[in-house]
Amino acid sequence: MKYLVNSRHDLAVVAILLPVVFALGQEGIMAAEASLGPLARSSNRLTLTSPTPYVVFQRSAFNSAKVRIAGRADAPIALVEAKATLMAPYLQGIDGKSGELVEIARPATSEFVGDLEVPAGGWYAIEVVAKDAQGKVVAQGEVSKVGVGEVFVAAGHSFCSNFQGDAPSKAMDDRVATCADWSDAPPTPISFRHCDDPLRPGDQDRASPWPSVGDVLVGQWRVPVLFICTGVGGSTVEGWRKGAEDPAATERGYRACRLTLQHLTPVTGLRAVIWFGNENDFWAGPTAEQFRDNLRNLIAHSRIDSGCKDLPWLIAFDAYDPGVTKKLGADEKQRRKERLDRGTELVLETVPYTYDGPQTDDLGPEFRRSDGDHFNAAGVRQLGIRFARKITQAFFPPPPPSPQLSRPASLRAP
Repeated sequence: MKYLVNSRHDLAVVAILLPVVFALGQEGIMAAEASLGPLARSSNRLTLTSPTPYVVFQRSAFNSAKVRIAGRADAPIALVEAKATLMAPYLQGIDGKSGELVEIARPATSEFVGDLEVPAGGWYAIEVVAKDAQGKVVAQGEVSKVGVGEVFVAAGHSFCSNFQGDAPSKAMDDRVATCADWSDAPPTPISFRHCDDPLRPGDQDRASPWPSVGDVLVGQWRVPVLFICTGVGGSTVEGWRKGAEDPAATERGYRACRLTLQHLTPVTGLRAVIWFGNENDFWAGPTAEQFRDNLRNLIAHSRIDSGCKDLPWLIAFDAYDPGVTKKLGADEKQRRKERLDRGTELVLETVPYTYDGPQTDDLGPEFRRSDGDHFNAAGVRQLGIRFARKITQAFFPPPPPSPQLSRPASLRAP
């Protein structure tokens, strides 16, 4: 008989039970198998195709998510069970909650797919057990670092992408994740990793704001956060709008976002798109109404491509570029900035489920790189705080304080 021993605990149990095995024969073997658990009773492994490490599933209004579990065994199986176990060092009841094995599928073939309801939190280890028609465990598999939390797609120009700081940044909390490296389309099969810059499709080997934003959010919410960056340096709102309207358009911008919304976020779910990309429209100088129309049409197409008619957008204000002052003068720059800001406000006033993001133009030279425009390390830290604050205000506003009620006794004449 074969035993698959996967931990020091199992080895210790084997050492304790061996005398029982020799003393009791078949009864000893049965006792050993029961103590070692399902994995020890099978030398077969399941091949799991979903979930994968560092994936985060968007939590619902009920603070949980259905985690899709799929895979195959070496032979037909009758029953598949699964459970989520909160990994160390995360705290039960605070960072998530472990569950028990529950049935997720009755495939009658070697391939299976099912959903497991998992509470918000993580990281979890997902254990999957396959049984035959007699209820005997025939195979088992496990995937670590699976989360239920918040998922965001970041979009825009170089502020959104890897043009900040002097070197790539790194999320300090392991529960901040991103998708695996890609340039034009999500990888196949879809995979994820820790949120270390450069994110893809990054234009430069520098920092982005999202590891910093993720650290703040995870610290506040105690759930994993996934950022998928689709920002493209040098792009404009007008260019993104043209790319959204015509997939064959050559303008820099929307293609990566479209593919993400069509192929990646249907797997994970999605809380919102975060837009950080107004500044480059300085140069074309659109009116407030023209800018509004470009951004409004872009949002509309993203909702079509995502299949979510109410897909939320959080929109930052950015129109800082000192190069505009040098070429057009301070007065003209101010007029153009006011039009961009007003165009953004018009979108926020007229397009449902759009939310105001941070104002970043007050972050002056001490927060900028030597090019005078992109953010340095101090600026990236400020972006982390500001975006996290606005995201929380938009999607998790605190309840209002209790009003002061009338106190009739106080109305009595002295």
